[in-house]
Amino acid sequence: MVLKTSRKTSRLKPTVIFLAWSAIFAILYAQSPLYLSNQNTYFLHGLAQAGLGNLQADWLANTADPTPVFSGLVFLTYTLTHTGILFYGYYALLMGVYLYSVAGMMELLFRLGRSRAQKIFFYALFLGLHSAALRFALSRFLDADAAFLFEGGLGNQRLLGQVFQPSVFGVFLVLSLYLFLRAKNWCAIPPLALAVYFHPTYLTAAGLMTLAYLWALWRDNRSLRAIFVFGLMTLGAVLPVFLYTLLVFGPTRPEIFQQAQEILIHVRIPHHAIVAQWFNWTSLAQLGLILGGLAVTRKTALFPLYALMSAGAFLLSVLQVMTGNATLALLFPWRISVILVPLGAVSLAAVATQKIFSAFRLAEKAALPLAGTLIGLLMLTGLIRFQVESARQRALPERALMSFVAEHRSAGQVFVTPPKMQNFRLATGAPVFVDFKSNPYRNADVLEWYRRITRVNDFYSHPASCQAAEELLVFAHASRIVLPIEQAPIVCDNLAVFYRDSTFVVFASE
Repeated sequence: MVLKTSRKTSRLKPTVIFLAWSAIFAILYAQSPLYLSNQNTYFLHGLAQAGLGNLQADWLANTADPTPVFSGLVFLTYTLTHTGILFYGYYALLMGVYLYSVAGMMELLFRLGRSRAQKIFFYALFLGLHSAALRFALSRFLDADAAFLFEGGLGNQRLLGQVFQPSVFGVFLVLSLYLFLRAKNWCAIPPLALAVYFHPTYLTAAGLMTLAYLWALWRDNRSLRAIFVFGLMTLGAVLPVFLYTLLVFGPTRPEIFQQAQEILIHVRIPHHAIVAQWFNWTSLAQLGLILGGLAVTRKTALFPLYALMSAGAFLLSVLQVMTGNATLALLFPWRISVILVPLGAVSLAAVATQKIFSAFRLAEKAALPLAGTLIGLLMLTGLIRFQVESARQRALPERALMSFVAEHRSAGQVFVTPPKMQNFRLATGAPVFVDFKSNPYRNADVLEWYRRITRVNDFYSHPASCQAAEELLVFAHASRIVLPIEQAPIVCDNLAVFYRDSTFVVFASE
């Protein structure tokens, strides 16, 4: 009986350790409160399907879903719980996967597990590089663009981030790399495919990783059959995502497809898609981290994979800049840098840990208290950061308006809102005509989004008149229009006041 109990305890121990580190990481990283930023885009389909408010009638919620697997997770979670609290837990577990994978790689490559003190010290450095405290310091004392300097990628893209969204499932790409380095080649395929299923934008990154894997297999085995079978298995794993993306979001008519691409690149996401828009000193620093990672891993099994992925991304990025190809820009060949940059930073931290423990005799004794103190302070800062951001969200000028709409919405109401009021849909459960943050991706829908956002931008760029408000409501087939109080008429004969406070007024056409 004692033996059975001890075996059960030994099996549970790794799980408990994983959950504990996941919780620590999540606390000091400091997620943002629901629902903010990209969550307003990626949660819409799932929450609409789950019956949140009247979102099923929202135009955008009825366009083609770019991330159906993620939407399915949102749908299932909200349907079963009617709350979003589990989304914080999902993200914490994904952070645990990332920590497990990266730390596992560093222990494997640099033998950091030789002593408990050395391992914990490295964990403290890792967590510090990914902490809310460091993000705050970098943005405050350097530049707002530097907040994710050590953990983000080029093009204002990142693997993690302050909100739970499809891109964070890219941690499974890191897990795939770790498993491949451990010679668990076939086990590396499912996590790579999982990342792509949750976020199809990772197809390019997954392709570069697969090419690196194939080269490594050829170098080790010189077997065409081995690389053919591995490549075929990987292709088969991601093929459904590729076909869905191609068939649903591929070109209908060439001229429409080209127009849609130009709108996405130059209007909606130039900060991601145009190199000249995002390339700055932080990009140079991140390239330096990649080069540093290449330098310190040059004698390890990671180097050839790291080098091939870096070279592939660089060549494709240069090709995009030279040709100006819109399709290649929207494939984001630089997106794999969300893995390469943090790997470079963490590899440098691993080497620094080695050197510190080699150079200082007291390191072994001082490491645990120093690491524990640092992690404790980082967790405290993370908790404070979450509280500050929650208070900031509660203090938003539109908060009272959105609370009123959430309580008084009814079927058939469609709201015209200022184009940058991106939180309105999910905060109220009410359909919106259009907003700038959330856009569709099918080419005909992109043109319709642009038609809508152009009209709304034009309206809100001038003081509103009753006639203009009425015309916009007719154009939008909407029944409510939200106006900043300084822009709104005091009264409109043909429009009733649905809501008014010191910041906003809402006119109703019925």
